[in-house]
Amino acid sequence: MNARPYHVASVHERPRKNGSSWQLKWRDPVTRKAESETFASKDEAELWQRLLDANGQSFQAAEKMYANAKLEGPTVTEAIEQHINQLVDVTPYTIKRYRGALRSHFNGPLGELKVSGLAHADIVDWIRWMQGRGKAPKTIADKHGLLSAAMLTQVRAGTIPRNPCDGVRMPKKRRVGDDGDDITMDDYRAIRDRMDKHFRPFVDFLVGSGCRFSEATVLTGPDFDLDGKPPIVYITKAHKLGGEGEARYVGDPKSAKSRRRVSLAPSTAEAIAPLVAKALADGGPVFRMKKGGPMTHQSFYNRAWKEPRAAAGFGPGSQTHVTVHSLRHLHAAIMLASGLSMYELSTRLGHNGIQVTVDRYAHLLPDAHWRGAEHAAKALGEMPEIIID
Repeated sequence: MNARPYHVASVHERPRKNGSSWQLKWRDPVTRKAESETFASKDEAELWQRLLDANGQSFQAAEKMYANAKLEGPTVTEAIEQHINQLVDVTPYTIKRYRGALRSHFNGPLGELKVSGLAHADIVDWIRWMQGRGKAPKTIADKHGLLSAAMLTQVRAGTIPRNPCDGVRMPKKRRVGDDGDDITMDDYRAIRDRMDKHFRPFVDFLVGSGCRFSEATVLTGPDFDLDGKPPIVYITKAHKLGGEGEARYVGDPKSAKSRRRVSLAPSTAEAIAPLVAKALADGGPVFRMKKGGPMTHQSFYNRAWKEPRAAAGFGPGSQTHVTVHSLRHLHAAIMLASGLSMYELSTRLGHNGIQVTVDRYAHLLPDAHWRGAEHAAKALGEMPEIIID
């Protein structure tokens, strides 16, 4: 039988007069040199074979895992599971997402390490492992947040003295594109004009209000005051995704500050007025699919959004990643261009804090530096002359 190649760890028997020994062969991932180690027992050789396979054939990493396995306490995987089990006041869908992340992103070497031996370098190695799998910076940052929260739970339990995730630098995120790139009004019109007329009032409302998709699709007639001056929509709820096997349901909006009143332009109010009137008459949602069914992310994408977006030049392969959430970014750009302050925009969008708004939309104010310089020049110009003896 032919031996397995060295870049896959393999165990080979070496018969001797006084009994067999067992040779482990592998190829070092850095030097690419063939390496080998001899063990007295087959069980020990196979143990190190598994350690090498779990650590990309790095003997140094395998030794570290071997030493770590002798430590007391939970592994990283067990610690994250404990953290998830202790969460309260989170939606079933959030729990579902966390368990999915545990299965998908902590199934490598990090997940098997004992928390008590975890170091800063291990977190950095995990980030590089995630990058090697092609994960986006936002994905890595999100999963690091779950890991950090689980480690903080272990700190509070007295398992470790400090959080090994503290101070770890994350890969740089894209500015906005992880949840949809910025688009212009011309881009929006190119998509809208290719949409079925039934859906145009809905996208006009998203651009005119800045509401999230999950906030807009749950709105009913009483949530609107279109006769007000200005017209108002009251955001007090949102659609939530259920857990395993559970349907979508109506729950609280994203955060306490997401409960808000949003003023509407007369043109937006006029566009949706017939839909609001219908909802008031039959008690249904304001925004529905063409045959009256509920508007979900998937149904809207498949039947209203996908083809018009592609026809407008933003389909697969486009350099601009346009999603329905891009309409919320467009609303922010329109508001800032009209003179709305970051604080006012933060309140209007229902962000949990103004820093969220600044981080996401400061790039939409390219002239802010010039205005700041003008204000500084004016202030300094009015200061009394300083005389130095």
